[in-house]
Amino acid sequence: MKRLAGSGRVSLTVLLSTAIGTLILLSVGIVLFITAGANFRNTLELLRESGELTMANLETRLLDYVEPAEALADYIVTLVEKGEIDLSNKEQLRDTLLGTLGPSPQVSGVVIWDKQRFPVVALEDVDGSVQTIHPSVRDELGLTESSAPAKPTWTAPTSVQGVTYIGMQTALHRNGDYVGAFATGIDIERLSDVVREASGALGMTAFILYGDKHVLAHPRMPELANRSRLDQELNLLFLEGFGDRILADFPKRDTDFPQSDADFESAIVEYNEQGYLFLTKKISGYSPQPWRIGVYANMADIGDQFIRLLGSTMIALLVLVVAIVLGILLARYLARPIIQLAKAEGQVGDLDLENIEIPRASFIREINEQIKAFHRMVEGLRTFETYVPRALVKRIISQGGSSAVVSTESHLALMFTDIIGFTKMSEDMKPGEVARFLNDHFAIVNRCIEAEGGTIDKYIGDAAMAFWGAPDAQSDQAVRACRAALAIKRQMEAEAAAGKGVDLRVKISVHSGPLIVGNIGAPGRINYTVVGDTVNTCSRIEDLCDSVDDGARAIILVSDQIVAEVENSFDFEPVGSFAVKGKSQPVEVYRLIGEREAVPGISRETA
Repeated sequence: MKRLAGSGRVSLTVLLSTAIGTLILLSVGIVLFITAGANFRNTLELLRESGELTMANLETRLLDYVEPAEALADYIVTLVEKGEIDLSNKEQLRDTLLGTLGPSPQVSGVVIWDKQRFPVVALEDVDGSVQTIHPSVRDELGLTESSAPAKPTWTAPTSVQGVTYIGMQTALHRNGDYVGAFATGIDIERLSDVVREASGALGMTAFILYGDKHVLAHPRMPELANRSRLDQELNLLFLEGFGDRILADFPKRDTDFPQSDADFESAIVEYNEQGYLFLTKKISGYSPQPWRIGVYANMADIGDQFIRLLGSTMIALLVLVVAIVLGILLARYLARPIIQLAKAEGQVGDLDLENIEIPRASFIREINEQIKAFHRMVEGLRTFETYVPRALVKRIISQGGSSAVVSTESHLALMFTDIIGFTKMSEDMKPGEVARFLNDHFAIVNRCIEAEGGTIDKYIGDAAMAFWGAPDAQSDQAVRACRAALAIKRQMEAEAAAGKGVDLRVKISVHSGPLIVGNIGAPGRINYTVVGDTVNTCSRIEDLCDSVDDGARAIILVSDQIVAEVENSFDFEPVGSFAVKGKSQPVEVYRLIGEREAVPGISRETA
């Protein structure tokens, strides 16, 4: 297989991010334009719908802006309640607060008091310094057990050293006892930045009012502050006389404009013979008085926008079609190697390693690396299966993998094969010739054994050991073992008749009995094998073949246990009763002559 190169590849992450981001951007833009075009015959409705989008954007940004302060308060309350922070440990408090202020730049600072109203720690922004609380500020903000809210609560705008904050306060308890108070704040000057970012299309201007008399945020707040009246008590600008004269006339609005189906109020404000559409909404929970968020736009500006929107909509539709086609082509291109890999992985799962088609190299780095890794895995498995019986692995996988293999005692059929006179035969062979000779011989033995559902346990020199009845239970295991022995004999005779290879003869023994079967070995080197006295007995029976050697191509001896299990399926010839080393009782041994006839109802499924 060609070497898979890995350089000069494009990152899949970058490619997908760029493609998907571009498609989403195009789709969202097209949807916005189509929405505007659908309302082409009603300018006021289009303006209102655009305003509602801006309103929703403003409300979302506002919630995102204030929620970190609420989350911070809840977090500190929870830590104190659980005893995870100690109010007397200033360094711990400082580190904890710095960690929470870092991701919340909109939170201007935090202060924690103990129950004697003494400020334990105060942080401003995230510079890490512990601030000194001015006595006037301490008296103004210091909370007592009676004044601190039981749960995090937003307070009225508060001026601290000339800066107006929207505050969040709460009492701190541990084990039900009041231990101090916590306060944080949001600089309202930064609210104007949120409003500026939320001001939408069609020349709309967003704003936030505090109640019905004060301006809390405006996109041009720094510019208009010098042209507006200041409420000294709240340090907020009055709406009446505000520098934005259009917004200042909002209380004089005409309410004849049809109301929106959304949760907004609609109104028309006349200023300098121009009509301005206002959309507003009251929201509560951030101070004692409700806030009013809103947007307004000049109704005369909508006409020119329609013409541009119509042309843009047509172009956007064409771009959308192109984007969809390109997206489909790109998706198919990206999916092709992944689908091919999935098919090949299924073949690996089935251990069908010969027919695997590995996808070609891809210019996408991640997919190409996956292909290379899969190629290395397949090559490793092909090497590995040379040393591990594939049929055994398949059966173990079908039963749940190696973790499901538990060593148990089972009644199994066992076979030993050995080449007669191998030592003398190999004296005149070169090492390579010996290896080829054994490989050819074991290929025949292995093929005959696996054809009858047997498992090759191991090769020992010129001998082979196999068993039946595990890992799959086989009710006819003795029959299968005898058939395999006869198949080996026929193959040996056929090889000799055809004059192929070295003229050789084999000894075969078959026995059955109780064995311990399962994973046996040290960690990192496990064999699925069998152990027990039955193995020794079968090996001794194979040694007895020398005593009945009549020059046959294959001498097959079986125990009386095998004869009893196969009933009348085969022809046997009694050999005699032999004392077997390690056994107190002699073993009756028979010579397997041949199979009488096919046994009805016996499955010959292979592994």
